[in-house]
Amino acid sequence: MKFSIVSLAVLAPLVLAQSTTNTTQYLTQVLGALTGAGLTSLVSVASAIANTTDGAALLASLAQGNKTVFAPNNDAFAAVPSSVSSNTTLLTQILSYHIVNTSVTANGTLIAPNHTIARTALRGGNFTLPGNRTAPLVLARNSTNATSFQILQAQSNVSVTGPVAAANLLVYVIPTVLSLPPSIGEVAGNLFPSLSGVIQSSGLLAPIANSPGVTVFAPNDAALGAISAQLAQLNSTQITSILANHVINGTVGESFLYSRDLTAANYTSAGGQPFTFMANSTGAYVMSANSTARIIRSDVIVNNGVVHVIDGVLINPSSNPSAAASAFSSGTAAAATSTEANPPLTATSMMSPSGSGGSGASASASGSRAAAGSVVSLSFVNSAIAAAVGIVGVALGGGLVLA
Repeated sequence: MKFSIVSLAVLAPLVLAQSTTNTTQYLTQVLGALTGAGLTSLVSVASAIANTTDGAALLASLAQGNKTVFAPNNDAFAAVPSSVSSNTTLLTQILSYHIVNTSVTANGTLIAPNHTIARTALRGGNFTLPGNRTAPLVLARNSTNATSFQILQAQSNVSVTGPVAAANLLVYVIPTVLSLPPSIGEVAGNLFPSLSGVIQSSGLLAPIANSPGVTVFAPNDAALGAISAQLAQLNSTQITSILANHVINGTVGESFLYSRDLTAANYTSAGGQPFTFMANSTGAYVMSANSTARIIRSDVIVNNGVVHVIDGVLINPSSNPSAAASAFSSGTAAAATSTEANPPLTATSMMSPSGSGGSGASASASGSRAAAGSVVSLSFVNSAIAAAVGIVGVALGGGLVLA
């Protein structure tokens, strides 16, 4: 995929029209940082979406509060198919998912197996979540001494490099373009195909995929294989009930049960059965009736919620439609009247799950800036900016913003 290079001179009248000390300094810092990192494809993507309503709004929001940008390098954008690069709506969504609405640092990121859930700028469309919340990224570092962290996605983990600070932004370079949150059907087909087939045959895939705010505890293929003979003895109604008892529908609180939320609180499944949780030195567990399973992979983000992979099937064929309906009604009502935390949920506001290690401490805004690396000097002159190839300035609203 190639993006055309747009000269800053094309936008010179807009620069002049918006010329103030603050906006010039902001532009100077961000331009210098991105130029130094060689992120010419990223700024070309920004120019491609700048004339769209959603794209302009996204770029304008960059100057508002501290943010983190995960910036794909030029090779990453080169691998994106032309069907994506020519779709400005999709490009805007993709770029939105690379922007986190607060400062993220390695020291402020939890140590695996704990996760930091960081809210991005992506919302709306297929990614409309209860409470108008934005789609999250899952972050973790691998040790106490780690100076960097990874973005955990459904198919692979993405390592970050940096950051470089530019004005209110922390910019990390990543080697790939992040995948947008997939549907539950896509995740099921890729991560646990046996369960995917059972869900589809039961008729539950569409209701789960269309649910606003869903948490799914998904048995892996080995777990299903271990009880295949037992499942064969059950009728379709019992199988549907068992599957429903792996789902929490209309989840309350942060809309979904991320790994940090799996505590002693009471939750009711889509089958109307109680969920209980526990954690000890061997891991975190979920229980339904007399069945218990260990969570072997947590926080797989989907476009309408989150999936946790478990090592066993919760054999609970009981059903209580009244309790399920009541729980769903309460959950969706709570989500509809709640608002996303500001700043968004990140390591600065997270607690480690019970029975696990890891640090949730985060540097203050000033501290993270001091540790972030070199800041581009404000004396970076306008002539140097104009000479930078591949940089696009976009004048939006009352300020000049670079993306």
